[in-house]
Amino acid sequence: MKHRGTGRRPLALTAATTLALSGLFLGAPVAFADDGADQTPPATDASSQSGPDAEILEATKQAADEGVEIVAFGKNADGGGVVVVTADSPTSGAAIDNVAAKADLADASVVTVDRVLSAFAEGDVVGGQGYLSIAPDLEGFLANEPGSAAWSCSVGFAAFSPTGDPALLSAGHCAFGENDERLTDTTLTVPGDEPAVGGEPSLPSTIDLLGTFGFAQFGGADGSLGSDGDPTATDISVIDIDPESGFNPVPAVTDWTTAGDSLSSLADSVIEIKSVAAPSLGEVSKSGRTTGFTTGAVDGDDILDGWANIDGHWVQGFSSNTPAAPGDSGGAVIQGNAAVGLISGGSEATATEEQFTWAASLVTALPKTDGYQVALDLDAPVITSPADGAEVQPGTAITGTAPGAAKVTVSGVGEDQTVNVVDGAFSVVGPVELGEHTVSVRARTGFSSSETVTLDLTVVPAPLVAPVITSPADGSTLNETVTAVSGTGLPTAEVTVTDAETDDVLGTATVAADGSWTVDELSLKYGSHSVVVTQTRTIEGAEEVSPEATATFSVVPVSPAVTSVANGAEFPHDGGPSVLSGTGITGAEVTVTLTGAEPAPAATTAALAASFAAASGTFTTTVENGSWAVDFGAALQPGSYTVSVTQAIDEVASAPTDVAFAVLAAPVPAPGGGGAAPAPGEGGAAAPGDGGLANTGGDVIVPLSAAAIALALLSGGFLLLARRRQTVES
Repeated sequence: MKHRGTGRRPLALTAATTLALSGLFLGAPVAFADDGADQTPPATDASSQSGPDAEILEATKQAADEGVEIVAFGKNADGGGVVVVTADSPTSGAAIDNVAAKADLADASVVTVDRVLSAFAEGDVVGGQGYLSIAPDLEGFLANEPGSAAWSCSVGFAAFSPTGDPALLSAGHCAFGENDERLTDTTLTVPGDEPAVGGEPSLPSTIDLLGTFGFAQFGGADGSLGSDGDPTATDISVIDIDPESGFNPVPAVTDWTTAGDSLSSLADSVIEIKSVAAPSLGEVSKSGRTTGFTTGAVDGDDILDGWANIDGHWVQGFSSNTPAAPGDSGGAVIQGNAAVGLISGGSEATATEEQFTWAASLVTALPKTDGYQVALDLDAPVITSPADGAEVQPGTAITGTAPGAAKVTVSGVGEDQTVNVVDGAFSVVGPVELGEHTVSVRARTGFSSSETVTLDLTVVPAPLVAPVITSPADGSTLNETVTAVSGTGLPTAEVTVTDAETDDVLGTATVAADGSWTVDELSLKYGSHSVVVTQTRTIEGAEEVSPEATATFSVVPVSPAVTSVANGAEFPHDGGPSVLSGTGITGAEVTVTLTGAEPAPAATTAALAASFAAASGTFTTTVENGSWAVDFGAALQPGSYTVSVTQAIDEVASAPTDVAFAVLAAPVPAPGGGGAAPAPGEGGAAAPGDGGLANTGGDVIVPLSAAAIALALLSGGFLLLARRRQTVES
């Protein structure tokens, strides 16, 4: 078998398997005694645990009622009394003297601190931290029940459940026991005693339930082993954390430089998780309890998206040479600040072969958990405008950036606003009420949120200018009844819309926070209209009215449609239309103006032009059931025509619909009833003095002049026909 130049063991995934990197930790708690780890909590003197007596507690409560927050009290090294209060509390007075007297602290000095003290949390849990999967459960394990066992694994990433409760991600196989039985309970191990820092694994003096496995899959769906290429195959589990447990999953991965006795010690030096991503070529790191924080590479010989056989179970993921070992299973795999995978299995490096580490890909594993999501350490948003402490007008936009976030939530602008972050930027409408405001902005992605940033603003009155009318636009022509007038103005101002002709108030509205307003429930029908709009505001009881804005517009019927003749149509000489029809508004009066012109080449005498113009005319009708038609009285003869059609309601006419068409001249038959016309000088050519008419050798019908056509239209009679060599004089 051919080896790579790197010395890495070649893959034969159909025949060979890699080992899952979890480890059998111990059979029962008693094994820790063999390691010299004292699991017995130290004894305490009950008398030393008593707190302040009832009188002192009552004195501190009375002090709190008087605005004095007592933080601590006692004696210093010299035996002098000390009373500690918060910085916003008075530093002298009867309340403090009372507490000092009840505590037997004569002439006590007073010290201030910024805030009430809080416990330094022992509950921060980070990616890469070690934990145990317990069988049968924590209670049975601590009682050393038969079959009790624990397996060591590593935390992958902080997460949220589908309902937003805290959770942790790890490897799916960490949730199964030696015989593939499902495990439930987990507990943390002491960071400072992990193999990652050269120690021997131990449990803390107080063993608490970390959480319970809520979802776990190792291999294919429905408990199957999966197969090569199976899109359901993965290796992921979730550990649900009781929100009241005191454990706090942190969206970060430890680098193992601060491991100590405290369960939270690993949180002191971490790499924050900002996003979830698919793996890519380049440097990759992992964090786990056995080998700590290690870095390798995904190079060109690695698999970026494929399947590996881990202890007989197929897992979709990617490979690298990142050092890992048993116990690192479930540990975090990152590239930069992006979460990319969970340690699943592999083979450790030897003298001749490179490390081979397989990780389940997060982008394919997470969707199988039914809605769990990685917790992210989102950067606080940056407000770019306006400046902190600025004076602004009502509704001034607040803009900023929030890279990596999906949304921002803004408070202090009236109702909270949540808006999308687009290309890393956001914009929201600022406060509209006059006065001082503190605006808070927080970035969000799913259940993850950033720290809050604040902005202090003072909203001052804006110059009261005329409102803007955006609809209907000034000078516009509309075809539908106008039911609303809208525009923009000063937020919170009162807008009044008045009919310019009658001075009747048509309606009022309040300008919204985004500067928009609409006065609706209007009914401005066909005709010409003019509206006047003003906006009014009240400052300290005084009303101020803006200059006027005016919009003049017309509402007219829609133009009728002509359906019987298409624009540009041509009709044969004997097929000219006699009727024009179309559609319109029922009840409207339709006016059709027909204009005719004789065909080219046209006669140019005034008499002929005047007679042909008699083909023109105006026709009217009423639309019935949406249709109309006019009768020209006879079929139109050859020539060019235009029709202009309008419809009117209440004497308000629409814009015209114009249609142009032509009736073609009759064709001239060829000599002999069908052959080609003779060439000049041959038989049938025109003879001198014959009026330019061809000698066809027989009687034929030829068209009359345009004047004759026009006369025929006037009389309503038949066209006169001329025979061969008959001349027409004008």
